Amino acid sequence: MKLKLRKYILPVLAVGMTVFSSVAQDVLTIGECREKAIEYNKSLKIARYQEEKAIANQKTARTAYLPKVDAQGSAMYVPGIDEISMPGSFLQTAESAEAAQAGNFSGESNVWNPGLELDLGDITYLSGQLSIELPIYAGGKIRYSNKMADLGVNISKQSYKLKYSEVIEQTDQAYWNVVAMKENVKLASDYVKMLSELQEQMTDMYDLGLVPASEKLKVSVQKNEAELGLIRAKNGLRLTKMALNQIMGFELTREIEVTNSLNHNANLPDFEGGVSSALKNRPELNMLAGKLNLSEYDKKIIMSDYMPQVGVGINHTYSKINQLVDEGQWNTIAAAQVSIPVFHWKESKHKKKAAEMEIQQAEMELSNTRDLVALEVNQVMIQVEEAWESIQIAKKSIDEANENLEETKLSFELGLNTTTEVLNAQAEWQKAQTNLIAALTKFEQLKTSWTKVTGELGYN
Repeated sequence: MKLKLRKYILPVLAVGMTVFSSVAQDVLTIGECREKAIEYNKSLKIARYQEEKAIANQKTARTAYLPKVDAQGSAMYVPGIDEISMPGSFLQTAESAEAAQAGNFSGESNVWNPGLELDLGDITYLSGQLSIELPIYAGGKIRYSNKMADLGVNISKQSYKLKYSEVIEQTDQAYWNVVAMKENVKLASDYVKMLSELQEQMTDMYDLGLVPASEKLKVSVQKNEAELGLIRAKNGLRLTKMALNQIMGFELTREIEVTNSLNHNANLPDFEGGVSSALKNRPELNMLAGKLNLSEYDKKIIMSDYMPQVGVGINHTYSKINQLVDEGQWNTIAAAQVSIPVFHWKESKHKKKAAEMEIQQAEMELSNTRDLVALEVNQVMIQVEEAWESIQIAKKSIDEANENLEETKLSFELGLNTTTEVLNAQAEWQKAQTNLIAALTKFEQLKTSWTKVTGELGYN
C-alpha cells in the first residue's frame, strides 16, 4: 500500500514543484523586456529632463513678445530732526538796488519779517512705481530667439529618440543572448546524453571482450569534456540573464525566463530605401541639421545687435513725505527710446565672420555624418545578408551531420568504423547545431540593428 501511495504522490509533488518554480520566475517577452529597460534606463530619464527643460525655455522665449510690468516701492524713516528756528526782524533799506546787492544798507524799514519756526520731528518718506515696458523693434532678435528655442525642443526630442533606440538595441541583444544560451544548454545536455548512451554501449562491448579498454576510455574522456561544456553553458546562461537583469533594473540574481525562441524560418528584411530612410529619420542627422539652423539663427541675432532698437515705456509713480507734503502725489511719465549703433570699429564684421565659420563647420559635420550613416547602413545590410547565408549553410551542415552520424553509427555496429570515427561524427553534429544557434541569434540581433541604422527604431 505504501509503495502504491508513493507511486502516485511523487509525480504529484514533482508537478507541484514545477508549478511553484514557474510561478517564482518572471516570464518575459522581448516586448516586456524593452518596456522595463526603457522605464529603468537613467540615460533616458536624463534625456527626458533635457527635453522638458527645452520646452520650458521655449515658453520663456515666447514671453519676450509681451510687455513687462514691474512694481517697486520704498519707505524711509528719519527720526528726531532738530527744530529749524529763524527769528523775525524789520527789513533793511538801501539807497539803490546796486547798493543792496553790494550789501550797503542805510537803515531799517517798517516792514516786519516774521521769521520761521519749523519743527519737523520724525519724517517718513513713501514712494512707489509701476512701470510697463514693451519692445517695438529689436532687429529681429526676439523672433530668431524664439526660432532657436523651437529648435532646442526638436533637438532634445531627437536626443531622446537616439537614446531610446540605443536602449532597445542593447536590450534585444541581451535578450537573444539569453535565448541562445538556453538553446546551447539544451544542446549540451543532448550531447552528454548521446555520449552517455555510447558509453553504456562501449561498456557492454568491453564486458563481452569485443573492444579494448582504450576504446571505452576514449568515450569517457569525450563525455567528461561534454559535461564540462554543459556546466559552462549553464554558467553562460546565468551570466546572460544577469546582463539582461541589469539592463531592466532587476537584481542580478533574479530568476527570469524568456518566452521568445529562435526563428528557424528566417526571412531577409526589405532593404529597399534603407539609405534614404536613414538620411531622413536618423536622430543624429536631425540633431546636426538642428545645430546648423541654430548657427544660422545665431548669426542673425548677432547682426540684430547692430540694428536700431526701439522700445516704449510708461512709469506711474507715487511719493509722499509727512510734515512737508500733506498728500501723496501721482505722476505719469511716458517715454520712447531709440538706439542706433553708429561706429564700433568693425566689431559687427568680425562677429559676422566668426558666425559664418560656425555655419560652415556645422555644414561640414552634417555632410560628413551623412556619408558615414550611408556607409553604416550598407555595412549592416551586408552583415544581415551574411547572417542569413550562415543560417542556410548551418542548416545544410546539420542535415549532412545527421546523415553522417547515422551512417557512422550503422557502420560502427557492423564493425566497419572505429570508436574515434563515431566520436568525430557526434562532435561534428554538435558543432553544426552550435553554428546554427549562433547564426540564428546573430540574425535576430542584426534585424534590430537594421531598424536602428535606418532610423525606424525610435519612439513615435
